[in-house]
Amino acid sequence: MPIRSLAFSPDSELLVTASDDGHMKIYHVQNATLVGTLSGHGSWVLHVAFSPDNAHFVSSSSDKTVKIWESSSRQCIHTFVEHTDQVWCAKFNSNGSRLVSAADDRTIHIYECPV
Repeated sequence: MPIRSLAFSPDSELLVTASDDGHMKIYHVQNATLVGTLSGHGSWVLHVAFSPDNAHFVSSSSDKTVKIWESSSRQCIHTFVEHTDQVWCAKFNSNGSRLVSAADDRTIHIYECPV
């Protein structure tokens, strides 16, 4: 399955990948081991990015959603559904208090981070 996006955690200990099968995989970099496979999107995962504190990461998808995941539990803790077309990217701001996303619906959304 093609990988659409990948991101190192700020401490470089984890690597998360996003794939066309709707899954994300988290790897422990030093050991080169798969830590977990996450699902929750209904279609291709197009982008992933970590929060500045390593505690969370964000994913965006062609299912029109943006999701926040907890790095330690690997659970989705919030889903944003404001876009009306596939979401190509999402990213935390420098202190992790906000997220921004951009989609094929020609909009950019800025969210207050709920965590």
